[in-house]
Amino acid sequence: MTDQYGIDFETRSQVDLLTAGAYNYSSDPSTEIICMYYAKNDEEPKQWLPSMPFPKALARHIKKGLRLNAFNATFERLIWAFILTPDFNAPEPKLEQWHCTAFASRCNNMPAALGNAARCLGVDQQKSGRGKALIKLLCVPMADGTFYKDPELLEEFYEYCAQDVRTERAVKNQIREPSASEWRDYFVNERINDRGVRIDRPLALAAQEYASEEKADLEQTIQDITSGEVAKARGEKLKAWVVERLTEEQTKLLVKYRNGEKKLSLDKYNRSRLLSLDDLDPDVYEVVEASDFAQRSSVGKFKSMCDVADPEDDRVRGVFMCNGAAASGRYSSRKLQAHNFPRSVMKDPEEVRLDLIENIMPEDIVDYYELNIMTLLAKMLRSALIPRKGYKFVGADWAAIEGRVAPWLADSADGRKKLQLYLDDIDTYIVAARDIYNCTAEEIDDARRQVGKVAELSLQFGGGAKAFAGMARGYGVIVTNSEAETVKEAWRMANPWAVDMWAQCQRAAFSAVRYPTERFTAGRVSYLAVEDILAGGLTLFCELPCGRLLTYPDVRISMEVAPWGEDVPKLSCLRAAWTPKATEKEWPRSGLYGGLLFENIVQGTAASILRGALAEADARGLPVVLDVHDEIIAEVRAKDVKKASKMLSEIMLTPPSWAVALPLKAEIQVTDRFGK
Repeated sequence: MTDQYGIDFETRSQVDLLTAGAYNYSSDPSTEIICMYYAKNDEEPKQWLPSMPFPKALARHIKKGLRLNAFNATFERLIWAFILTPDFNAPEPKLEQWHCTAFASRCNNMPAALGNAARCLGVDQQKSGRGKALIKLLCVPMADGTFYKDPELLEEFYEYCAQDVRTERAVKNQIREPSASEWRDYFVNERINDRGVRIDRPLALAAQEYASEEKADLEQTIQDITSGEVAKARGEKLKAWVVERLTEEQTKLLVKYRNGEKKLSLDKYNRSRLLSLDDLDPDVYEVVEASDFAQRSSVGKFKSMCDVADPEDDRVRGVFMCNGAAASGRYSSRKLQAHNFPRSVMKDPEEVRLDLIENIMPEDIVDYYELNIMTLLAKMLRSALIPRKGYKFVGADWAAIEGRVAPWLADSADGRKKLQLYLDDIDTYIVAARDIYNCTAEEIDDARRQVGKVAELSLQFGGGAKAFAGMARGYGVIVTNSEAETVKEAWRMANPWAVDMWAQCQRAAFSAVRYPTERFTAGRVSYLAVEDILAGGLTLFCELPCGRLLTYPDVRISMEVAPWGEDVPKLSCLRAAWTPKATEKEWPRSGLYGGLLFENIVQGTAASILRGALAEADARGLPVVLDVHDEIIAEVRAKDVKKASKMLSEIMLTPPSWAVALPLKAEIQVTDRFGK
């Protein structure tokens, strides 16, 4: 094995890392290194302090271009680049020398936090529980702006840092090493993060002012209706007030199961369910509606983008996570959370921006645009991302990428019939509605097409009548339970390839678990189980057509009683995204069934197509600044728009070598703001 070094820094600063982000934190003049611990291969970690000469052996390692490992390596890379190299004359590693163990953990469907990963994997080197307290004492400035420097606490802090190096190494040694193409994807994502995307700060600041005023008004409405019993737009008091005024049937709509426990929730989905009822008490309706508007995430996102943007150039950096969704490998985002931005945008964002910045009265804005303030602001989130002066956004998104990938993965005669609709550029929503209503395509109006659209989106992965009805409400379609059941049955009858693929995935996964080391296929994917790796027991792997692996740690088959009273086998695995309480020994588990397995491979394959396109764009010098689900946005000089548009079109319309028969569709858009 080529020599590797594990690296971990402890630092302090006047800047709040969690609020400002790693880029602003590491580049701030007040940020300084407390210590660094480093370990070659399996050797004991060694200490470096700012008062010491830089280690010669580590310097030689870096100059040779050899590998460095760190958990959340972006932080160590930035501290090195902004402080260690300029202030201590340390040689600066290239980006490709930094290998992130947190990314590797996510590639294995393991937790993204070091302590959780170590605990879930059960490694012999666990993260010290003293970290948070020590960081609060030694890394956060006191009221007078100075730092507490107790020698005994510093010695304890040094050992905490050394233990992090041991824990990181133990995690790295326990998990599967990402493939060369996965590391390529990680480095491409880091370059996108380094590039950053510019925000329209005046718009974001104005939006915060409007949102703050609107939230105060909404909470006053809640106080007035509840006679002062409830003062906030969320919380247990609000939930108790609402539940007390619901009927038994209405209360059932709030039931959620978390870690096996039955609870009542007033989350976004359940608020929508209540607001769709015709018989809801008018006062309850107003309170729930006010709570729903007040909890719209737009205000938080506008504030977050201002907090994390570089004050010098207004660019937000470091927000995209490669393999952020560990079960499928899809990308995600943090702080800015662009992946959660509403797709709907205002028709004329420049006009709305001007009204917000000029501080037009809220009631006038509501009357003119016929939207409440919170909804309007949510529709301006995308528009708050802009190119620099003299540049344009050149972007595109794949049309119905998951709808195309799904029948292609099934690789069946019926699947190819569905795929042909895309090849012939036929509206699949109209086809779905035609099958549901048993009529001709000419008889499908907008309302019926909307039903077809919801059916395509909600039923493809084994969703039932409740899933259809729930998504339908979000699209303004209200159906009875009986109607939802009819839609479900009609869609499944018209799409036997999907029903068969759910069964194939479930059968292959069960067979792989029952017969470890043997491979079982389902459409274009295959399943294989391996014993005694990762968190112990059996680990189930699904190999996608691109060769990338989806991972299900510690899979088990158990017998459970079905709703109809029969004992049936159930497949489950560790759920890395959930964290058990400190007193719990068992990690939370998640059930695996055909529809979910199919969803994972469809989303995983679509993610691999995106990852390949980003890598090609990177190789061809196209400066991508945003990638959101199925969208790629590059920031180019105005004079280079034509060339960039042609390049991006070629990249997005050329299927990867492992999916040459997959029909892709994407249209290039040139804009002055992110959006459609």
